[in-house]
Amino acid sequence: MEDLVMAALGGDEVAVDRLLKAGADVNHADANGWTALIGAARSDHAGLVDRLLGAGAKVNHKDAKGMTALMLAAEGGHVAIADRLIKAGADVNHSDNKGKNALMRAAENRRVEMVDHLLKAGGNVNHADRRGKTALMRAALGGDDAMIRRLLGAKADVNQVDANGWTALICAAAGDVTVVKRLIDAGADVGRSTKDGLTALKRAKASGHAAVVGTLEAAAR
Repeated sequence: MEDLVMAALGGDEVAVDRLLKAGADVNHADANGWTALIGAARSDHAGLVDRLLGAGAKVNHKDAKGMTALMLAAEGGHVAIADRLIKAGADVNHSDNKGKNALMRAAENRRVEMVDHLLKAGGNVNHADRRGKTALMRAALGGDDAMIRRLLGAKADVNQVDANGWTALICAAAGDVTVVKRLIDAGADVGRSTKDGLTALKRAKASGHAAVVGTLEAAAR
């Protein structure tokens, strides 16, 4: 039955159709927990996604990592696939084994258009993973200003803290001053400290980012 998964992953519509007509289980999972639907979604094969959904593929099946077809489509930025899956009942806020949802997966991979689609579909912008990190915090760590603008526009909580007390501003403090300024303008608490006493200013100083240090000192006055 793994032939069906491989055929879907490779976009072989003829082979998929032949296997299904021969009685292959559309929901069979391989050793990694991948089904044909997950393979088709991961590889951006829209026609196959439609065929498999029509054949009864379970849209919210989870692989061994807790990932669904929607999450893999989100990572790849496959918007048309995501739309099909959502219309078929995909859980936009399902969490994988690391506690991440599709929105976080898309944000980490800088899929701006996908993030917009998931937000419109009800994706929780303040969802936190098992470490308490949100999409905004991850974007701040990566210095992704475009993504941060999107997330703040969707009302991301700029002062939400993770399991260790880190905020998006503390995450950003070792990086781009533009990101730091944007977070401050959005209401970030400059004086907030982590559980072990680390502030954004302390992190900026330790990292040697003079422009960020000056920005934080000015904001704290």
